[in-house]
Parts: sequence; C-alpha cells; structure tokens
Amino acid sequence: MFWQLRRHKLAAAGLIVFAAILIAGIVAPFAISGSVVRDVSFGGKLTPPDAAHWFGTDDYGRDLFSMVLLAANLDLRAALIVVAVALAIGIVLGTLAGFVKRLDEPLMRVTDVFLSIPSLVLAMAIASVLGRSIENLAIALVFVSWPIYCRLMRGQVLTEKEKPYVRALIVLGVGGARIMFRHILPNALFPVVARAAADVGLVLITMAALSYIGFGPGPYVPEWGSLIAAGQAYIFQAPWLVLFPGAAIFLTSLSLNLVGDWARDAFDPRLRN
Repeated sequence: MFWQLRRHKLAAAGLIVFAAILIAGIVAPFAISGSVVRDVSFGGKLTPPDAAHWFGTDDYGRDLFSMVLLAANLDLRAALIVVAVALAIGIVLGTLAGFVKRLDEPLMRVTDVFLSIPSLVLAMAIASVLGRSIENLAIALVFVSWPIYCRLMRGQVLTEKEKPYVRALIVLGVGGARIMFRHILPNALFPVVARAAADVGLVLITMAALSYIGFGPGPYVPEWGSLIAAGQAYIFQAPWLVLFPGAAIFLTSLSLNLVGDWARDAFDPRLRN
C-alpha cells in the first residue's frame, strides 16, 4: 500500500514532515539537557532569534528552540497514546455491540451519553477533576475520543454482517468466532484505522487548546499549548514566543491530516485497485 505514496505527493510530503518532527521529538530528551527547562535567566529573557538562540528566548530566559523540541516529544507521545488507547477501547466495544445483540443497546446508550456532551466541555470537566498534568489531560481526551471509534466500528461490523460472503460462511457451518475474527473484523478495521491516523492531529490541537486555557501542565513542563499561553502576553513585544510553537502545531497537524487522507484511501479495500 505504501507504493501509493508515489502518486500522492502531498501525502508523501506530509509523511516526511511528520517523520522529521517525530524524530526530532524522540532525539530531543537525549540531545537537550533537562536543566534547560529550569535554567531561569531573567537577564537574557525575550531575546530575539539569533545564532545562539534560533527561536529566541522566552520570558524566563530559556532557549525557545529547546523548549519547542522537548514539547514535541511530550505532545506527540501523549497524542499517539491517546489515539491508540481510545482506538483499542472503541474497537473492542464497537465489535461487541455490532456482533452481540444483547450488548448493542446498553453499549450504544452509554456511547450516546458521551457523544451528547460537547467534547471540549467534557474534556475540560474531566481534566479539572483530575488536576493539571499531561497524564490527566491524556486521560480526559481518551474519555472524549473512544465513543467515536466505538460507533464507527459498530457500523462497520453491522455492514459486514449483512454481506453475502458472511451468509455463505454461516451456511457452510463456519463458527461465529471464526467469522468474526477471520473475516468481519479485518474488513471492518480499515475505515476505523484510517480515521485514527487523521485524528492524531485533532487530538494534538485539542490538547494544545486545553493547555492554552489552563488545563495543561505548569510552566516548567514544555508543552506547545502552554508555551503559546505564556507567550500571548508578549505577542507584540516578542511575537516569536507564539509564532514558533504555533507553527509546530500547524505543521504537525497538517502533515497528519495529509497522511490520514492517504491512509483512508490506502486502507479502504474498495479503493485499493
């Protein structure tokens, strides 16, 4: 399927950009000393970008380039974990709802409760109860995200169950578990996985938004949303405090959306040929 990237130049460019940001985030904790976050130097605060500080310095005098790279590690790791956990929960519950009739009604009513509350409001409520930390923010986003995958997975399972090949397998005496795991589940997974690939960028933006309004970690934890929130007070005096973290969020989300669009086409069995 990856050969299709040669025909999707935007997706290939998005994958390259995301891979570069991901690698930079992985390498950052090893290449940058952790003391950078706590090395406060008010004499050198709000220094414009130069050869010594590529992104300038923030209001604590810390190197903003180092902070953005460290934040890439934290934000991408959290976003990927959120999507992976929410996807796993959604696949399991959605499969049960679509395949086991007696579980369909209660699971869908629980899902409806979560979906009836605006996702940002629900995430804010959960994060405020749990407290300010990146871990609690990730937990809040898992609660917000899993119902989407659950409902999508249930719809895919129900659609696959009505196809002629499933009826033929039943007539041939194939067991229900074998039909589910060997035939229905692999075909139903494609649209859900493609949706998850695109949702990493959405989770990243939501996480940054929640951090921006005060539900993220404190100032000594490098996170893109928190960096933008701290820099908004100096937006006219030191616009780079907002520009560079914002550009990091934009480029990462855009690249993930491009890759997600390609994944939707590549993983959809109807579009493979």
